[in-house]
Amino acid sequence: NFKISVCLLTTFLLWSCDSQQNTDQKLFNGDDLAGWSAANPKYWSVEDGAIVANAQAEVPRNEFLWSDTEVRDFYLKAEVLMERNEGNAGIQFRSTKADSTGQALGYQADMGKGVWGRLYHEHGRQKLFWSDRGEQAVKPGKWNTYEILAVGDRIWTAINGRLAVAVRDTGGDEAGYIALQLHAGPPQTVRYRIKEFLKNPKVELAGMGEKTLNEKLEIPMDKQ
Repeated sequence: NFKISVCLLTTFLLWSCDSQQNTDQKLFNGDDLAGWSAANPKYWSVEDGAIVANAQAEVPRNEFLWSDTEVRDFYLKAEVLMERNEGNAGIQFRSTKADSTGQALGYQADMGKGVWGRLYHEHGRQKLFWSDRGEQAVKPGKWNTYEILAVGDRIWTAINGRLAVAVRDTGGDEAGYIALQLHAGPPQTVRYRIKEFLKNPKVELAGMGEKTLNEKLEIPMDKQ
């Protein structure tokens, strides 16, 4: 009986640890902006299950919609649509508010013509990874699937299943928040559909496992 009890306890602990490693949480409920906040709420709304950033006039400065959920190691899958591909937008992660206007400081998975699939450090180190391979997978003016995987000092992103960013940023931002960007500039509309969000995820992306993904890692531009 003692051996059976030990086996059952071991099985439970293994199941419990595995469950903690893949915690599927609702970052966005699909109906309203509960759990999100912005310095200028007028730009943000929810339509047909998507978070919409909309500006009918010139946007004086970058605007951000902030999630209340802190992230460290995580996986995020979103579908994004830029009605003006010439514009600019992005998904902040492991970021913090730089000032009272809600400006972001931290990593950004960049979006827009000429910057799709790049890794930028908003209000900080700026360009970190600047390959165009993610942009080559973009469908301009259509919904595009954007994935972000951050584990420790390793960051990967993918667009429409194609690896975009693969960087090891030793000493970089370890924790922070997710935010969606509406960039300064002319009238624009950007739509974000949050499809999946996992804390402490497995290291797999774009059809590759951890070993292959590690082999793709490069040093950030500002550290080369």
